[in-house]
Amino acid sequence: MNPGLSEGDICTYLRSDGVWGFFWVLRIDALADGRDALSLRKFAVHARDEVLREHLEDVRELKSRPLEGHFPIVGTRVAEVEPRVIGSMPVREDDLEGYRVWRAAYEQGEAGVFTVPLEEI
Repeated sequence: MNPGLSEGDICTYLRSDGVWGFFWVLRIDALADGRDALSLRKFAVHARDEVLREHLEDVRELKSRPLEGHFPIVGTRVAEVEPRVIGSMPVREDDLEGYRVWRAAYEQGEAGVFTVPLEEI
C-alpha cells in the first residue's frame, strides 16, 4: 500500500519518542506480491517541534542536512506513521546509486525490503 507519496517528496512523521523524523522518497516500486516498496533516505536530524510545509525556511534548512543511506521498506510500514509531505527535492541520477545496487540484487533474489517499523531503521 502506497501511502499517497510521490518520488521526490520530503516527509515528516512523529516517532514513538515524541520527536519528528524526516525522510526523502527516492523511488516507489511495485513488488511481485502486490505490495509497494518505497526507497527512502532519512535525514540525519530530528526535531522536537513539527515542521510544516509552510515553514519554508525550516524546509530549506532541512534540504541542506546530510542524508543517511538508502533503504527500501514496504509501503504499509510507511503508511503506519502517517507521513506528512512538507516539501520536495528532485531525485537526480547520482542520488540513486544505493537504489540501483538494491534493485539489481532484488531482481536476482538476493535482497529484500524492510518490514519492520520505519523508526527502527
